[in-house]
Amino acid sequence: MRFMRTLLISTILMLSLATPAETVTAANTHSRQTASVCQNPQRDSHKKHKRHKRKRHYIITGDKVYYDRQAVSGASASSFKEMKDGYAADDFTVYYEGKKIGGATAMSFKVLGDGYATDGFGVYYKGREMKDATESGFKVLGDGYATDGFNAFYKGREIEDAAVTSFKVLTDGYARDSFNAYYKGRKMD
Repeated sequence: MRFMRTLLISTILMLSLATPAETVTAANTHSRQTASVCQNPQRDSHKKHKRHKRKRHYIITGDKVYYDRQAVSGASASSFKEMKDGYAADDFTVYYEGKKIGGATAMSFKVLGDGYATDGFGVYYKGREMKDATESGFKVLGDGYATDGFNAFYKGREIEDAAVTSFKVLTDGYARDSFNAYYKGRKMD
């Protein structure tokens, strides 16, 4: 009888500690990482499917910072903060997907959304500085589009000859101004 009770308790403990097949989570007090587990490991071509891509996050353990299982070089774990869209910063440095953004000011860095960010001096798209963009009037319009009051941008690239004063984002990658229509930042004929 005692053996059965011990076996039952052991089974319950093992079942309560088991992780579900859909997600594996590694957590600490600062951040977490979630990864999808493939249900069909025999096929190689399945990796291209969107449902098999895992979310990437920064993880802080002790005095080290990691992004996608790689150590983030030079990051200070004590002051490290994850933002959104792959951006993060410590007291002195800004990072995008685990890589340093040269020249970005950490103290004033803000994520605007859609991959765009600013530090008060420059504008960045997915970690790369946008040399043609001015920070002062920069606005994210959505669907990858943005404007600085002088130029229109799609995913960080300037849209040639766009009339910024009348530029409007429609849906599904489409935008227009008073003279032209655009699809994913390219002028439609």
